[in-house]
Amino acid sequence: MSQSQQSLLNGHTNGYANGHANGRTAEASEWDAKIQKLNGELRDAKYLAGFHGDALIGDKFRPGVGWFADLRKILTFQHLPAIKNVLIHYIKTKTLDKTNLAELVGSISNDSLLRAKFIETEVKAKYERMLHPPITYLGDAFKYRTADGKFNSAMHPQLGQAGAPYAKTVPSKTHPLGALPDPADLFDRLMAREDPGPDGKGRFSTSGLSSMLIYHATIIIHDIFRTNDADKNISDSSSYLDLSPLYGFTEEMQRKIRDDKYKLGLLKPDTFAEDRLLRQPPGVCIYLVMYNRYHNYVATQLRRINENGRFSVPTKYQLAPLASAAKEFLKNPDKIVQDALWKQHNTWKHRRSAGIDDDDDNDEDYEDVCDFLRQRILTAIEEGLNKQGELQRELCRSVTGKEHEVEADKRLKNINPEGVLQEFLKAHEAAWDKLDEDLFQTARLITCGMYIQISIHDYLRALMGFHNFDTNFTLDPRVDMKNHKNVSRGLGNQVTVEFNLLYRFHCAISMKDESYAEAFMSELFEKEEGWDPKSMGLPQFMQEMGKTKAKERMKEPLEPWQQEFGLRKEGHARFKPFKRNEYTGLFNDEDMVNELTSAMDDPIANFGPLNVPRSLKAVEILGIMQARKWEIGTLNDFRDFFGMKRHASFESITPNEQVQNALRDLYENVDKVELYPGIFCETNQANRQLNADPGPSDLDSALWAAIFSDAITLVRSDRFYTVDWNTNSLTNWGMAEVTPDNDVCKSSMFHRLIQRAFPEWYPYDSIRFFHPFYTAEKNAELAKAQGYDKEFCIKTTPLRKAKKNSRGETTKFDFEVTSSNPQKPSKTVYLTHSSDIKRILEDTSDILVHPARTRISDLPPVIHDVLKPGQNNDPKKNGVSQTAAAKHSTVDHEHIQSYLVGIARDIIKREVVTTDKNKGIYQLDIVRDYAIPIVTRFVADFLGFGHLLRSDTNSHAPYSENEVYQHINNCQVFLSYNTDETKLLKRRKAFRDSMTFLLNLAEEGNIREAGKWRTTRWVQGFFGAVASLGQDKPNFMTALGYRVAGEVLQREKNTSKAATILLLTGLDSAYNVVLAFTSVMESFFQSLYAEHPSERGEKIRNAWLEIQKLAFTDDAKSNERIQALVLKVQRWSVRLPIVRKASRETTIQATNHENKPEQIKLGKGTVVVCDINKAEWKNETENADERMELNYCSSFAEAFSEYHPKHVAATGLVTMVKVLAQLKNLRRGHDTQGVSKKINIDSSSVGYANYMAPMRLTEIELKLEQAKKDSKLTEQQREAIYPSGIRKPATATYLTTEWDEMVPFPTTWKLRFDGYGLSDYSKNNYEVLKVFRIPDDIQPFYQPNGPSHIGGSFATPVCVCHNSWKNKGKGHEGHEETEAGAHEVLSACGHAHAPMPATSGCKIG
Repeated sequence: MSQSQQSLLNGHTNGYANGHANGRTAEASEWDAKIQKLNGELRDAKYLAGFHGDALIGDKFRPGVGWFADLRKILTFQHLPAIKNVLIHYIKTKTLDKTNLAELVGSISNDSLLRAKFIETEVKAKYERMLHPPITYLGDAFKYRTADGKFNSAMHPQLGQAGAPYAKTVPSKTHPLGALPDPADLFDRLMAREDPGPDGKGRFSTSGLSSMLIYHATIIIHDIFRTNDADKNISDSSSYLDLSPLYGFTEEMQRKIRDDKYKLGLLKPDTFAEDRLLRQPPGVCIYLVMYNRYHNYVATQLRRINENGRFSVPTKYQLAPLASAAKEFLKNPDKIVQDALWKQHNTWKHRRSAGIDDDDDNDEDYEDVCDFLRQRILTAIEEGLNKQGELQRELCRSVTGKEHEVEADKRLKNINPEGVLQEFLKAHEAAWDKLDEDLFQTARLITCGMYIQISIHDYLRALMGFHNFDTNFTLDPRVDMKNHKNVSRGLGNQVTVEFNLLYRFHCAISMKDESYAEAFMSELFEKEEGWDPKSMGLPQFMQEMGKTKAKERMKEPLEPWQQEFGLRKEGHARFKPFKRNEYTGLFNDEDMVNELTSAMDDPIANFGPLNVPRSLKAVEILGIMQARKWEIGTLNDFRDFFGMKRHASFESITPNEQVQNALRDLYENVDKVELYPGIFCETNQANRQLNADPGPSDLDSALWAAIFSDAITLVRSDRFYTVDWNTNSLTNWGMAEVTPDNDVCKSSMFHRLIQRAFPEWYPYDSIRFFHPFYTAEKNAELAKAQGYDKEFCIKTTPLRKAKKNSRGETTKFDFEVTSSNPQKPSKTVYLTHSSDIKRILEDTSDILVHPARTRISDLPPVIHDVLKPGQNNDPKKNGVSQTAAAKHSTVDHEHIQSYLVGIARDIIKREVVTTDKNKGIYQLDIVRDYAIPIVTRFVADFLGFGHLLRSDTNSHAPYSENEVYQHINNCQVFLSYNTDETKLLKRRKAFRDSMTFLLNLAEEGNIREAGKWRTTRWVQGFFGAVASLGQDKPNFMTALGYRVAGEVLQREKNTSKAATILLLTGLDSAYNVVLAFTSVMESFFQSLYAEHPSERGEKIRNAWLEIQKLAFTDDAKSNERIQALVLKVQRWSVRLPIVRKASRETTIQATNHENKPEQIKLGKGTVVVCDINKAEWKNETENADERMELNYCSSFAEAFSEYHPKHVAATGLVTMVKVLAQLKNLRRGHDTQGVSKKINIDSSSVGYANYMAPMRLTEIELKLEQAKKDSKLTEQQREAIYPSGIRKPATATYLTTEWDEMVPFPTTWKLRFDGYGLSDYSKNNYEVLKVFRIPDDIQPFYQPNGPSHIGGSFATPVCVCHNSWKNKGKGHEGHEETEAGAHEVLSACGHAHAPMPATSGCKIG
């Protein structure tokens, strides 16, 4: 308050306090007047807004700073170095120097508008790099497809799940007619197929498309559409392309098709889930059989490769259950226990194959073995428990000083040995179940991957017509659109009723398949021969179907593995039943292959109106009625939705007057035309104005616009085909297996499926593989037009006069495609006796030749002229002395060896990696960085282009060693034993390109030098020596190649042919050297690291230790000893058979099963397999002469020069081993890098071995033997089902560096060593060889099924009494349940609820 007010207040108070009552009245009056005055001022005071409020307590706002102020902040002397660095870096690299740029950006004012914009941009960019929310999670529920499609969309788990209602795409805007046309009239006037005419061809498509396309479409249609019988609004299958016709759409369906007996992720032989497809043409069912076999092939390969240990059980569970327990609990077992263990394991496997359970028979011997092992196991467990208890008591005494019973001791008393054993056996079963599940689910992902790739690269390309052009273009929906975030991927899908109708491609059914449908109906309805299905209306159809279903209900339903397809009875003139073999469960390959080939040559009918088989009238009427029940929009509504121009008149729908008039009569107004069947009436001028075929045309078709849109949506919305389409899900091998090759068949994939399902039936270059959805005739025409005719088995003959082809088009060529037709694989002649093989390999008649020489068209022209069969390849006739060749080899040996030692040591010095400099530990990849460069170097030097290879003294040369070796390897891979025919087209192309590349280099090398005049060589040699100062100098191998080139030119004057001969000689010098070297080293190290090596292993181990001692001695005797040891081990190690093929009919001598010689007649094309490994397995001889070895006993080059290239191959092998033996304590590298990734493939007698469990093959063999004993089969019949001879020998194959392909030759293997010096592995109790192995039965290496297996908290909540329902068939009080788990969380049962598997409803316990 003011001072005057304070004084007034004080005066008043003091006066009153002193009792001056008389004076107070006057003062009070004065004070009252002042107060009134003050109040008046307050009332009359003017409101001054500027003096109200507090600006200081508001949020501070600072205006943004513009770019000019920012520039002033940046352009300072302090920032000049940063500005300079940013500008220089940008000029040099066209990118920004982020380090200096950060300094400049940081100097900008906090209020800078540019800074705010920069932050906004960066935050947006970094945020958009991530998915929000995530659309994939860990755990099996997300890693694998569920049977019913749940969790495909992580954001909406039930989206697209089986059992969901159909969605509806197009809103119905147009008012329909009050009285719609009769469906029967619609069929008769718009859909019914016209008379096929006298030739019976009907109105076929001129596109060249075959029925194979319709079969694939049928699989897709039945995959995503399965309308529920009781509720037509529900789709029983998922809305994803997950091959549910093969796998089923419920866990129960899936369980029935899986091989639950032998597991290993396999399906039961030739079994599929969808019974609706049994009514389709046989080709559709054969499709599913092929996918079944493909799945089993994939599961087998996954198990063989076992990427990162994903597909194996822990080591302790690998034997039979009881044998595994014995190995786990019986430490240091004696020989009696070991023998009993292996006997129990092998007998258990045999009994499983024979279908005998443990308690099924009275095999006392087996029971005695099991009882013996069980007692020993229980005793060992009891001793272990006692020992554990004693250890715990001792620990208690040492810690507390007291001896009393601890809690753990109490628990141990409650554990009994039998309980421990049972827990182990349960864990054993769980481990094998998990392996089965992982293999099955991963194989399913890869098989679905093949299915979707065929859909994109074959089916979609065929529909779009791009096969008609020389392009592999297709619309791949999975493309990752960086700039279109709103085009989502993997968010889920739900099928719609409109597309249920659009996918009814009945008008394209071929005349052949129409005839089959009629035959099938006649048989199904049990009609007499004269009955005509074309006359059947809806009432009769419904009546006949009712009778049929009633009869089927009276029969015991067949399980999926019992189902057969085709007609049920024999005797039809054109069609036949497809029956299973009662012993194998398989359908007949020849019948299926013939049916497929027939379908490939069967043209589809023309898409469009008036072309639906009349026998399907009732089916189409029901479809029209269902469409009306679903209240589908009109054709114009549909076009409007897809952004297409509405039809303004009937004439805009079709130019065909008959169809125009029918539409006008039926619908009166174009806006009233229903979507179905109206959409199939849209045609153009082709094929009598009734054409609606897919492909490039002027047709404005809503059908194909919608189909292509749906195809994109189906794939792009599926998480497993988009965001989870990666090597983590499919494995490296799986991803490569389903990835198209742009250089093979224009990216077509379907041929791989055929070749996997029917190995060796079709030539690998069959014209049918160009695009199997087109007829062979059309493929031949397109191949000729696009320049691919030389790539396939076709004969093209120009015509003097043009003629009409089968489609009525003019052609100037006649195409013969019979050589592309399938043939039953011929019986292989399998030789395993050394004398037989030696005769074959040393034969000079040129009748039994390398298979590549029987297909001369595969070879480049010059090589074709040299290698064609029937030439003079006998050294004696060419005047070549083999005695002189042997003398040359002896003289050259020391020089060759010295040359190889020099380059080997140089390469080690160049390629070695130091892993521990202090301890002097080094690492070397002995395949990629040692063997391969050495082989490449001596081949290049021999051919005369070694100066073109980069080295430490010639760094500017154009080629690296590995680059040139890739070309050498391409030649060897194609010319070696190829077991994977799906890779042959790719490998043939690589072979041609590489041979041409190497031939060009060879022509400019020693052949060119040897062909010059002597004076010219001297002059060029002098100036060349001056020019090459400081570069690699000529060496002995170059000189040797020059000498051999001169010898070749004496017998072959054509320089190109001479260069070809020298090139083949050089490749012969490198013959399998890398493979032989790796195999020998593998044997050495396998025996070296073995805890209990076999007798053979001990010999190999001792050989390696002896070689290490002899490696530092250079005398001839030591070298011969090393060579003898290496060649002996090679004999036992290399598992690559040699193959010959008869170029014409001939006879050979071979040893029969009675060990007696017999004459075998060979037809033209018969394959002879020489299994050298098996023939030499018992050969213990030691000889330093490589000519005594079958691997080196012959050479193509011997016919042209006195030079034995195999001597160089053997010397190269031995020298490489010797140099490595000089490395101190050579040992494996760490982890998987230290193990060569070799896959051993067992021999097989049947083509179906690749898609069956090994024990199932044994089961088939046992069944056949029993049938033969019971006189149910003759020996000939048994041989036809399961031949006693070997069809494919046992081989070893290797994985590429990325583990994505199996190849005949090794690629990488890392070893460690301690520099050069004598090795002593025994030091410190063999410490250097000890490998610490983390137990493979603990996480993260092995993870038993946990909560993530069912989706964790995402899983469907189910009442905890679920299991009681499952066991008793009853729910809670008042709940009578017919099915376990029939009610979920919404039931008012008062119980807690727990997450259960992410499957349909709650039906899986």
